[in-house]
Amino acid sequence: MNRFNYHMMTLARDARGLTQADLAVALQVGQGTLSKYETGLNDPPEEFVVHLANVLGFEPPFFYEPGRPYGLPPFHYRRRKKLSAKALARIVAEMNIRRLHLMKLLTSFNWKTNGFIPEVDPDEYRGKSNARLTTEDVARHVREMWNLPNGPIPNMVELLESNGGIVIPCDFGTDLIDAMSQRVDGLPVLFFVNVNAPADRLRHTLAHELGHMVLHTITVKSDEEMEDEADAFAGAFLLPADEIRPQLRRFDLRQLANLKLYWKVSMAALAVRADRLNLVTPYQSKMFWIEMGKLGYRKREPNEPAKEPPKLLRQMIAFHTKQLGYSVGELAKMLHLKAAEFQEMYRLEILGEPAGPGGVRAQLRVIK
Repeated sequence: MNRFNYHMMTLARDARGLTQADLAVALQVGQGTLSKYETGLNDPPEEFVVHLANVLGFEPPFFYEPGRPYGLPPFHYRRRKKLSAKALARIVAEMNIRRLHLMKLLTSFNWKTNGFIPEVDPDEYRGKSNARLTTEDVARHVREMWNLPNGPIPNMVELLESNGGIVIPCDFGTDLIDAMSQRVDGLPVLFFVNVNAPADRLRHTLAHELGHMVLHTITVKSDEEMEDEADAFAGAFLLPADEIRPQLRRFDLRQLANLKLYWKVSMAALAVRADRLNLVTPYQSKMFWIEMGKLGYRKREPNEPAKEPPKLLRQMIAFHTKQLGYSVGELAKMLHLKAAEFQEMYRLEILGEPAGPGGVRAQLRVIK
């Protein structure tokens, strides 16, 4: 067995939303003792690790996994400013744990694709005119590279998963964060998305995270600049300028509602795109957002498009249970989880498993 990995102890604690002092109380040990274990100064005895695992809800081997978690900036994330640092740490910890799960699931699952998600440095790349690439240029370049036709993208999740990404649906337990993305050597590009977000916003969010993965894994800028560029990329990718510009000449709620049905993006995203293309006046924009607020559309809009459930993660779970003969209990053990938590993290509502014959969904069950 590997040595105790103190990084995994911090990761497990963050995943449960506990401070070091909180955990010391739960374990009934002094915080000084806990601190020396968590900083790697001392190695804890085996009985302590078993107790730690029971309190935090992991299997003991979890704390002997090699490596260390990734923090920021390898993670890019779309969140609102109200999200606390503690809540963000919990979500980042969960994303690291899910990344470890994927590494194990991909050991047996043969995942291959001819597509890839490019990395572009606009400061270095020059076109025929030797001019610096704009965000609009980059979005157009990716659409052309992936041979996308004119018009709306039918399915953003399917597009990403066919071009080197894996979309991982998560219940973040808050609506203050929409998604995270991460590019790690040896793995597909990972997109963690909040299943509680509306489908129209998730499509924009995935395009936003794609913008981060294309633009910001070579060159890292300030958070504000990267967020603005990723948002501009999303608008240009989902709503190409030459197609959407004539359609936005008329700017009112009814027109945006009709365009939403066609492009499958929110009216809010269409309004932001109109503003970026200088098709509306500041007064028009202000009145639009006031009207959206009065109607209660700032949080959730009507006419939400159909959900786009990921396929690859569902296929991985199905491959292990149906082809390799894993029970749910064995899968949970492989991922160092309790069976109940495995069921919660990978439940059918999150995986989006389609109904079987007669509309009945197959149920995973623990075999003892």
